[in-house]
Amino acid sequence: MATTSPALPFQDRVLKLVKNPQFAWFLGHVAVLAGTLFYLISLITFKSNSRAYSVAFIGALVSYGVVVYKSLGMPQANAQYLQKLMLDENFQYFMLAFYWYCNKPITVTLVPFATYSVFHASSYLRSNVIPTLFPVASSQSNGEAAAAANNAWQTKFQRKIKAWTDMRYGTAMKFVAQVEVIGVMGRLILGAITFQSSLLAPLLFAHFLRLRFHLSSYTRGAFRDLNNRMDKLLLPPNAHPSIPPAVGHAYTTIKGYIIKYSQAGMQQAPQPQPQ
Repeated sequence: MATTSPALPFQDRVLKLVKNPQFAWFLGHVAVLAGTLFYLISLITFKSNSRAYSVAFIGALVSYGVVVYKSLGMPQANAQYLQKLMLDENFQYFMLAFYWYCNKPITVTLVPFATYSVFHASSYLRSNVIPTLFPVASSQSNGEAAAAANNAWQTKFQRKIKAWTDMRYGTAMKFVAQVEVIGVMGRLILGAITFQSSLLAPLLFAHFLRLRFHLSSYTRGAFRDLNNRMDKLLLPPNAHPSIPPAVGHAYTTIKGYIIKYSQAGMQQAPQPQPQ
């Protein structure tokens, strides 16, 4: 694992860290985590704090905004840039965060953003913050310095963070996909049916999920799992005898429309990019 030499004074190292745009990206993820935590605490204590909810999504806007800017550069008034923007995965999450920020709080919408932020913030803490604030210093020979750095608490802590994120990343991404497909979409549909949220919200989020379906194997897996469960629940021969055939027919019809809607965007979907 690479170490940082404390050749520069502490103040200079810190200034170099915070002046990098990636530090703003990191602070955005920290804001997501802090806002989510305080909002959940406010719900538990029956003192709903919408400000904390807003802080979480402001943090998401900052983080995803930095990534979009770094990947696509300054906004340009042309069709080519607009097409890249609309098909960019990070811009899609940026717009989703903006939509949640502008509407009344829906708790489950915080979960995907907070989960991503745990891994992004942990990675930045491991690779940037710890080496900058606590560099491994040694005036020994190269061999002795390498051995000392290998046994330093900084290095051990960095290894623990990496091991933790590597071990849980796949499970966390599956969890996010399940939350988006079942949790968020289910909540929006229920809200629209009960007139507690906008009728437009499920339609907009359906478009977002269609793009995610073509970008993410985890999202495709979540849809596949949901499809298998619903088939077993509503279709013969596994469906319970008390379920009317009309319910199964309606389910099959709706599923057909969903499949057609998903396939309609296949030619427009970009190639998957790393998270």
